[in-house]
Amino acid sequence: MVLITGANGITGRAVINALKSRNTPTRAMTTSLAAKGKLLDAGATEVVVATFEEPSSLDFAMRGVDTVFHIPPRMKPAETQNGLNIIAAAKRCGVRRIALHSVINSQIQAIRFHVNKRLVEEAAMISGLPWVIFQPTNYMQNVAWNWRRMMDFGEFVFPYSADVPISWLDLNDYAEGVARVLSENGFDYGVFEAVSSQAPLNRHQLAEIFSKATGKTIRAVEMQLDEYMALPHWRGRDPEEMSLLRTMFEEFHRHGAPGGNWRVLAMLLGREPTQYEAFAQRFISELN
Repeated sequence: MVLITGANGITGRAVINALKSRNTPTRAMTTSLAAKGKLLDAGATEVVVATFEEPSSLDFAMRGVDTVFHIPPRMKPAETQNGLNIIAAAKRCGVRRIALHSVINSQIQAIRFHVNKRLVEEAAMISGLPWVIFQPTNYMQNVAWNWRRMMDFGEFVFPYSADVPISWLDLNDYAEGVARVLSENGFDYGVFEAVSSQAPLNRHQLAEIFSKATGKTIRAVEMQLDEYMALPHWRGRDPEEMSLLRTMFEEFHRHGAPGGNWRVLAMLLGREPTQYEAFAQRFISELN
């Protein structure tokens, strides 16, 4: 049995579905039973309600579990403590292995939530439990954040330079690779970069890919950071979370995010990962 924390996000549901295809039982941990139907539809064997702050609820969630795959909620100030709580509960409950959904280039201190993730990586490494660490880069699926603007105005907008190189990951590739590691033996103590693109791509290159795929003229646009963070997409987010997010965009503007090598994911998949052109075609076809 694999317990997946943070199961109701796009990563959790994708991994649940990939594990189902391998006939691996999954227990989805969520903070509300309102998500139960969606998680069962994704392929979860069981759904359990628990919170990172309540040790008794974590102990309940981990009963009979072999592996915990910890997906932390995005950009939370309490991310380090939540991870420590998961590791402590895994040890109390006799879980065999802890697996982490971390981040590419967790060493970069300028991005404040990377620091949180790196501290949880360290805690897993010294926990005494076998561990696995996944380090995904930026999802190709993030284009959905401003897809409507691309189609209506021909603008591919992010609040950092359109010239900087970024590595990209297809979520479907990631879920498939994670599912293999969680369901097969021989991967303990591995740190796995997760990158699909064989070379980093800047936003001008992505705009060209989508221009060809849609037949529309799309151009890369850099929006001022304050203006971008005031968009409706971010409305209602906790100010502390937004402060963490800001540090990522600022670092991307300075240096990009070209980290990771695609051959690691190719090894896990047994094939070449999805390139951005193929993803763009698939993304558009799924919308139609």
